[in-house]
Amino acid sequence: MNKQITPTLNPFSALVNWSESNEFNEGQLYDFMDFERKALDVAKQNPLGGYDKTNVTVTFENGDEHQCRLDLGCGGNDVGFADHCLNTLEYHEKYQLDADKPWLRNDANHQQLITLIRTYRFDIEFVTDARIQTIKATELAKQQERDKEQAKREQEEKGWQAHQANEKVFQAALVIPEWAKGVIVATYTEYDKERSEPYSGEHHTKTLQTIILAWSTHTRRLFPELRKACLNYPDTVFLNDKAQSCEHRNNYGIGQGSGLTDVDYLYHGWCVEKITFGTSRSKSQYVPLGEMSIPE
Repeated sequence: MNKQITPTLNPFSALVNWSESNEFNEGQLYDFMDFERKALDVAKQNPLGGYDKTNVTVTFENGDEHQCRLDLGCGGNDVGFADHCLNTLEYHEKYQLDADKPWLRNDANHQQLITLIRTYRFDIEFVTDARIQTIKATELAKQQERDKEQAKREQEEKGWQAHQANEKVFQAALVIPEWAKGVIVATYTEYDKERSEPYSGEHHTKTLQTIILAWSTHTRRLFPELRKACLNYPDTVFLNDKAQSCEHRNNYGIGQGSGLTDVDYLYHGWCVEKITFGTSRSKSQYVPLGEMSIPE
């Protein structure tokens, strides 16, 4: 059993030695409770992870000082000096008999720290409320993230539906020669920074231009035919030059498919391909929505 120690030392002031948060100035001295309220505000600015390292020296009414680093943030991080000390004490009392944590019993410095913390008198009601506030801040931030994702999905769905509607109108107006067995299409794509999440390995592209270059009389995939079609649009003329383009013949499952691209193409840039017409649907349904650039 630990000897019961009555808290008698009241914290008087807090000196911010340095902080990662712009809310604090180096060397700024606070009344202790003013610092605690400020620290709580900073902690709530990190509701979904992360924290602002903040080094402080707390002075007590008897002149004693306690210097430490606080990790101000939500989700189990510190919400102030009192919370930091109480967390340290609570951890010690919970695991002091744990066989895997002998340092809680044997480390002299730790024992001295625990003895000191037991003499500190804190506003427990303030700390309890501060912890509740950080939990609510996290819940609110998570809900806002979910709402944001839902709104994003709805917007994308509306955009896709609008695209499909416009594509149907476009296809209905097409006049495709009876002899045509395919269409040659050029697309220009770029990396979609807004939708991509590199840290999770999720990468997306967005198509900025789709150009209908030519009708084809056959179903063979011939690069000379693709190069000739590139002459029908100013921005793809350079692909007619073998020195400025690259031929792709990857028709296996995970390949890029057969197509003509710019030399530096890696999922983004200009790509010219042939789409052959099947018999399962009308020819026009194979033609994507785009700008017509077929010479009359």
